[in-house]
Amino acid sequence: MHHRPNNKVRRRGIAILAFVLAMLVIGSFALWLFQLTASTSSSSLGHYFSTGAFYAAESGLEMGIREINQSNDFDSDGTIGTISDNGNAADDPALVSGAVFVEPSPTKGLPWYQATGRPVELTPPWSTFRRVIEARVE
Repeated sequence: MHHRPNNKVRRRGIAILAFVLAMLVIGSFALWLFQLTASTSSSSLGHYFSTGAFYAAESGLEMGIREINQSNDFDSDGTIGTISDNGNAADDPALVSGAVFVEPSPTKGLPWYQATGRPVELTPPWSTFRRVIEARVE
């Protein structure tokens, strides 16, 4: 004689199965949400450090122009119009999130100057960000 489970046991089995499926759906949604948040956060940090590098480069050019206009080597790097042009990143002037150095344009020479801004953050991938601005100064 074949024994069939009664309706109460069958309903309990379906409820457990429905509960497990609901937990899988909710868990998958939660993981997706965490991934989306991490991606958005990374994108925001990239924008923050990139913008900081740009404004550092812009400020560096302004500092170089000030040196040229006043004929004074304010940063004592040995050349009027350049800023921290000594190859030592540790003494580059820094803003909140960016640092800069200014040198004569390697492709155009004087009176062109090239300001290179970078994030002050030293961990990859942020440490590799660069923003370069060239300007003709006369």
